[in-house]
Amino acid sequence: MPLLTTPAIVLASMKLGEADRLVTFFTEKKGKMKGVAQGARRMKSRFGAALEPFSHINLILFEKGGDRLHRVNQADITQSFQKLREAWDTIKRGSHMVHLVGKMTPDEEPNPAIYRLLCDGLSFMERGLNLPLSSLLFVIKLVHHSGYQPHWDSCLKCKAPTLQQQVYFSPPDGGTFCARCSHGRSHLISVSAGTLAFLRAMQRMDQQTVHRLKPTPFIQREIEALFGEHLAYISGRPLSMLAKEHREVPQLVCDPV
Repeated sequence: MPLLTTPAIVLASMKLGEADRLVTFFTEKKGKMKGVAQGARRMKSRFGAALEPFSHINLILFEKGGDRLHRVNQADITQSFQKLREAWDTIKRGSHMVHLVGKMTPDEEPNPAIYRLLCDGLSFMERGLNLPLSSLLFVIKLVHHSGYQPHWDSCLKCKAPTLQQQVYFSPPDGGTFCARCSHGRSHLISVSAGTLAFLRAMQRMDQQTVHRLKPTPFIQREIEALFGEHLAYISGRPLSMLAKEHREVPQLVCDPV
C-alpha cells in the first residue's frame, strides 16, 4: 500500500464499529478522500482531536489500490480553528462550508483551488470578518472552482452583452438572458446591473482581495437568492432543503459526505 502524506481539512467524522472512525478529508494533493482511523475512539487514541471537523491537519494514510476507503496512519493538527467552534453562528457557517465542499466535489479528484478556498474560508470565519459576506463569497468561489461558474457577460441566446441592461438568470441553463430572449422561459431570476457588476469584479479577484468589495444589502440579498437557486439546481435538491441544511447546526462529529 503506497503511503500518502498531505495537508488536509477534516470535513466529517462518524463512529465505525466499537472503536474506529470513518473520516472524510479534503486534501491538498488528492481532493476529497475517505479513511478509517482504527482505535480513534479509545481514550488514549494517538489521534486525539485531530479528526474533528474543521481541523487543519497533516495527514498520513495508506492508500488501498482499487479501494477508496483508505487507512489513516497519522493525523497531526496544524490549525484547530478552535475559536470558530466557540460561537453558534461560526459553527453553523463553518459546517455549511465543509458540507458544501463534500457535496460538490468528487472523490479523489485534486482541486488545490478548493483546498485553498476552504482554508481561507475557515480562517475568515474564525477571525469573525463580516460573517454573512464571508459565507456568500465562499459559496460564489466554490461554485466557480467546482466547474459550475454561471455565464454573466452576455445573453445565452442572442449573445448581446448584458452590461447596463435588465437580465434574467436561468439556473437550468447556467447563465443569463436579456429581457427580449427571456420571454416564454420559466424559472428565471431577475438580476440587477449592480449585482452583475459585483459578480464580474469578483471573478478577477482572489479570496484575500475580494473581501475589499462592499456590496449593498440589496445586492447581497439578490446574490444569496440567485446562488441559492443555482445550488439547488446543481445538487438536484429543492431550495427549501438546502436552506434547512444551512439553518441546522450539525454535531462536530457528523456523517461523512
